[in-house]
Amino acid sequence: MIIRMAFTEFKLYLREPASVAATLGLPLLIVVSFGLLINPGTDTSSLVTYFPGMAIAFSLAILSLNLLPTILANYREKGILRRLSTTPVPPASLLLAQVAVSFAVALAMTLIVVVVGHFVIGFTVPAQLGGFLLAFVLGTLSLFTVGLVIAAIAPSGRAATGIGMLVFFLNMFAGGVFTPRETLPDFLNRIGDFLPLGATLTAMRDAWSGSFPQPLHLLVMATITVVFGLAAAGLFRWE
Repeated sequence: MIIRMAFTEFKLYLREPASVAATLGLPLLIVVSFGLLINPGTDTSSLVTYFPGMAIAFSLAILSLNLLPTILANYREKGILRRLSTTPVPPASLLLAQVAVSFAVALAMTLIVVVVGHFVIGFTVPAQLGGFLLAFVLGTLSLFTVGLVIAAIAPSGRAATGIGMLVFFLNMFAGGVFTPRETLPDFLNRIGDFLPLGATLTAMRDAWSGSFPQPLHLLVMATITVVFGLAAAGLFRWE
């Protein structure tokens, strides 16, 4: 049943060109356009890990902080979750299906960025693959749980969009996505270390350059996943 619902949610996702463009098309455009500007095959600066990492982080933020909470809040506002509660299909199945689709899109986007970035543009692949996969999984989970909390507390779809955008821009600004952390003040970098997107991007960039992600960033992502996951489970309303 969850697989069937996930397939339905995926078809609904494909019917929204703006969502597909923002989560799959724009990260690819970032990698290609900036890759052509800096010539990653000869550039040895930290920008070689920044642009592909930024493309992935941007898409993860859109998926988790904008699309996921808005969709779920709209489902509740329209009574879809309440109606499901009167059928043999538990409403939680729809949540799991939506999260599964979002994770599949995130994984596909990451593969596109890595493969196209490497074979077409010349970016290196993550040198510490195990660390990169760990950072990606923990980062995605931490961001998704934040999105679920937004969906849980937002009274409407519009409110979820507004709250999500506020959290989105805070993470993008202090997390080293809009601007490389190398150029940010130390106090902003310190704040970014404890934000889900900042910890995720920094951990992925560390792994991309060949270093295992720092324990601090792994701990931040794991803690956010547990704390916000429990909060979402306790706060989420079906109607």
